[in-house]
Amino acid sequence: MLMEIRCDKFISNGHPRGPIEFHPGLNVILGDDNGSNSIGKSTFLMILDFVFGGKDYIKKSKDVQENVGEHNICFSFDFDGKKYYFCRNTVHYMQVQECDEKYQPLANIEPLSLDAYCNFLMDKYKINIECSTWRGAVSRFIRVYKRDTLDEAHPLKSAQQEKAELAIKSFMKLWGRYEVVEKQINAANEAIEERDAFNKAQKYNQIRSARNKTEFEENNKRIKSLQTKEQELAESSNKGLLNLDGMQAQRLSELKTQIIQFQREAAQVSYDLNNIRRDMTGEKKRFSKDFGELEHFFPNEDFRSLEEIEVFHHHLSKVLHDEYREAERKLEISYVTLNGEIVKLKEEIASIKKIPNVSAAILKEYAKIMTELNNLQEANKNYEEHERLNKVAKEYTENRDSVIKDQLSAIQMAVNQEMRLITDQILGRGKQSPRLKLEGLTKYSFETPNDGGTGAQFRGIITFDLANLKLTTLPFIIHDSVVLKNLSKDTLAKIVKQYVSFSSREGMEKKQIFISYDSLDSYDEDTEQIMKKHAVLELSPDGNELFGWPWNKETGTK
Repeated sequence: MLMEIRCDKFISNGHPRGPIEFHPGLNVILGDDNGSNSIGKSTFLMILDFVFGGKDYIKKSKDVQENVGEHNICFSFDFDGKKYYFCRNTVHYMQVQECDEKYQPLANIEPLSLDAYCNFLMDKYKINIECSTWRGAVSRFIRVYKRDTLDEAHPLKSAQQEKAELAIKSFMKLWGRYEVVEKQINAANEAIEERDAFNKAQKYNQIRSARNKTEFEENNKRIKSLQTKEQELAESSNKGLLNLDGMQAQRLSELKTQIIQFQREAAQVSYDLNNIRRDMTGEKKRFSKDFGELEHFFPNEDFRSLEEIEVFHHHLSKVLHDEYREAERKLEISYVTLNGEIVKLKEEIASIKKIPNVSAAILKEYAKIMTELNNLQEANKNYEEHERLNKVAKEYTENRDSVIKDQLSAIQMAVNQEMRLITDQILGRGKQSPRLKLEGLTKYSFETPNDGGTGAQFRGIITFDLANLKLTTLPFIIHDSVVLKNLSKDTLAKIVKQYVSFSSREGMEKKQIFISYDSLDSYDEDTEQIMKKHAVLELSPDGNELFGWPWNKETGTK
């Protein structure tokens, strides 16, 4: 538990304050009998929040930071008889320094991150293991002016922007009742995601599926008809197909078709190859080599151009011969390749199964039947899978909702019963007690029926916090004077006795309650004595403010 807080900026009448020491049960920060404001009561409770890992002292008490400046808050805890000392700076507030008993930083020890420090508190205070964070467990029960936890109609709210779902889940974790819910939520989500993925695949035609029950039944009729045709075709083929499944039959048909195609291509290649070879080995036309006889008949003509043409023909013949040879080589390769493929296809046919010489026409018909049959069976199988996934998702969703309802109901009943007992002790029997209604993971309500007065609403918050302090691992609660000031004096006296009773209850010995109050004027003697007995800090104007001076006065005034 928290043992003390120190700060060299804490001043009383010009002198440094000593350590502010705490004890189990009630710890009171008292104002003066005049109910003076701006003396530091709420600020000190903000410092308590700061000690317990909060950041609102920095972010929402800016007047303190501006007027006091940078300062260190030093504090210590006692867990199972061992003391732990820490210091947290208002500038470097995202880390916490481990210290010795004189609040000197431990040598060679790096400061803890704020998260690591909060995890330390969570471990040492033995907060329910289901709680995901320390602040998620305790923050909503620190009700101090300027914090977002003073909404009397929403006591689970720890921050203005926090959604009801997060608040309810964190509350359930404090009670140790969320883990079983989370498992059901995850199971339901997985079932829903699987169903939705299947539906999406159907929508974009990535899988075949009957669209509805009517189509499913029509498919079944067609399946029976096709199965009959399949049997008849097999029997009419001397049972040559009885041992073939649809895929095999279809493949055989495809293989025979491919063989016919390759054979046609091979025949064409062979024809082209023969033509090439005939052109290459046939009689070559030649122009006359001897122009002598022509000169005899035409003595005055020049035959040099004819000789040049003959030379050209000679070279052209050589080029064409080379091209013929290349074309021949390519056709030979194609012919060998095609025949090789034909051999492979015939081997595959033989490897599928030794079957009678069933005609290609029968195989095609059989493959057509089997293809449609398989498609319809797949569509109906996927329809049945779709129905199964819908059923599973529905069952998991219903089970999730049932578990959530049961767990919330158990918390609600326990809290309301305890608040009923506390209310009876404060107001006497017959008075309306506050009621928490957990309507689901996203909605809750809190009210005192038939009593909408401010005092009743804040009494409801106090009662709610006391019930949770008793029934859960919550280690402390903090109530500012703004929560208490609207209560009648008699009601406050009874609530103070509730506060005090915690230190004497079995199992509650180490739990702490921190409150601030303005004045004890006109209270009964017992209440005044209790408050003074449990006072850990008394503040008043004129030098006895928390930091020894007020900064809300204009310069030059007293």
